[in-house]
Amino acid sequence: MQWFKKEDREENIERGKDLLQKEIKRIAMSEEQLYKQKYIDACMERYKYSNINDMYAAIGFGAISAGKIISKLLYEYRKEHEEENIEEKIEELVNKKKPQPKNPKSGVIVKGIDNCLVKFSKCCNPLPGDEIIGYITKGRGVSVHRKDCINIKDLFQEEARIIDVEWCETEKATYKVEIEIHSNDRDGLVADIAKEMGNLKAVMLVINSKVNKERIVITEMTLQVESLDELNKILKALRKIDSVYEVKRKK
Repeated sequence: MQWFKKEDREENIERGKDLLQKEIKRIAMSEEQLYKQKYIDACMERYKYSNINDMYAAIGFGAISAGKIISKLLYEYRKEHEEENIEEKIEELVNKKKPQPKNPKSGVIVKGIDNCLVKFSKCCNPLPGDEIIGYITKGRGVSVHRKDCINIKDLFQEEARIIDVEWCETEKATYKVEIEIHSNDRDGLVADIAKEMGNLKAVMLVINSKVNKERIVITEMTLQVESLDELNKILKALRKIDSVYEVKRKK
């Protein structure tokens, strides 16, 4: 697969080998039984891997499960050992309970990969409702960015690392977002902003205000919201405050 990271390829290969060995032991078989070259060739042809290390790397990264590979090897093994009861072993692999994602509250699904660490990029702070893409980092995780992120052009210079991601609507989580308010200076301005945030029951983590030489007040706030819709409601309400003339999301 083109998106495997060269930097982590060896690590993923070793991890993939280890996961396969554990599955083989779990079904009480041996590598000698399943690792015949013609079984492996059939498996690589089925899942479109050009060589065995690509297959190991795919398992190690999480693009395909070790159980799926073993199921195919067992299928090939059964062709030459019809007298053995292989059906139970295949059924055991198929019915094996899938592990829960390590980060189930991230609210993001990485398409085609289970158990993948998901991190939200600080350069654009994506929220549910934003259009997003995933970027396979040099670590093992996937960094989630908005499609209008200021770094998007840099990300696409390594297009092989781009992967599809989507919001999981069933998961509820909160996300940090920074906004900036521009206002004409007047008494009670910050108090009015804080009052409006209270009326909205919005979670305000940080607020800082400063006045420039032109008597323009720039207020920076860090909020905690559940979605883009919630953020937009907050921005709309803040724009209605007297003396406020611009409210925008910073990143």
